[in-house]
Amino acid sequence: MRRALLLAITLTGCGPGILDPILTTGVDPSDPGDATASETGGPPQTTSGASISSTSSAPPTPDPTTLTSGVTDDCTFVCTPTDDGVFISPPDPPAQCDVWTQDCPVGEKCSAAGPPPFSTGSIACAAIAPGPAQLGEPCQVLVEGHLGPDTCDLGLYCHDVDPLSQKGTCIPLCTGAADNPACPIGQLCMNAALPLCLAACDPLLDACPAGHTCLWLAHEFGCWPDGDQPKHGLFEVCEYVDQCEDGLICLANESAAECDKDGAACCISFCDLNAPACPGVGQACKTFYPDPPPPAGLEHLGVCFLP
Repeated sequence: MRRALLLAITLTGCGPGILDPILTTGVDPSDPGDATASETGGPPQTTSGASISSTSSAPPTPDPTTLTSGVTDDCTFVCTPTDDGVFISPPDPPAQCDVWTQDCPVGEKCSAAGPPPFSTGSIACAAIAPGPAQLGEPCQVLVEGHLGPDTCDLGLYCHDVDPLSQKGTCIPLCTGAADNPACPIGQLCMNAALPLCLAACDPLLDACPAGHTCLWLAHEFGCWPDGDQPKHGLFEVCEYVDQCEDGLICLANESAAECDKDGAACCISFCDLNAPACPGVGQACKTFYPDPPPPAGLEHLGVCFLP
């Protein structure tokens, strides 16, 4: 269920001005958790299936987001191959309700429901469970393998669900509006099909709970459950945004001389602008946020790359 929850999270925001992090490069048709971007701009993914797509100002070359595109694992809708063998999937169907205004009938909530993928097509009204779980309390997804409904109260969602027990923890949905979301202090809004408030973090610090990683979420960094794949170390080949060890990020091979130029991408080190140091030969520590300005508390964040 943890994998299923992460199938199609589409984010908005701006990426780093140096190099957009690698988000996806391929698809394993035998694995229902692996779904990649389509030529129509479908969401890239994490190793655990989380699709994280950013709308970014054009980064300088090399642009690592121009990668081989694929399809969702089973072409849930209609997938059409192009002449070059790349599949194009149509846009997700619209949500059946508004998660921002919670316009469902009394006694129901607008949340993720039904089977994956986690996208606008999975947003629907569902009955609020009797005696619903509150913020921070244990919760349960009521249908095995589905995204919902769950036992959390209105305005909450059952997050980080264990695939065996189907149990997770109630976290808040973002409030406000899609163009001006709000979350409690110390949290950020992962403005996706279902906007979730997650703990904000600094990738240079190991401050996320056990079993979570500090993941780049389009503009800010938030604590996100670890995938079920092993992490890759410095300068090792990577393909997904959450595939590198803590303190590293998946960037284009041109970021370091030590990277395997035949690999999809490479795990590159973050760095501290207040004490700049980089492990690669000829690398420089440059700000991660040249434009737009960094979020508060991340002014010191840099990334190592070759000038």
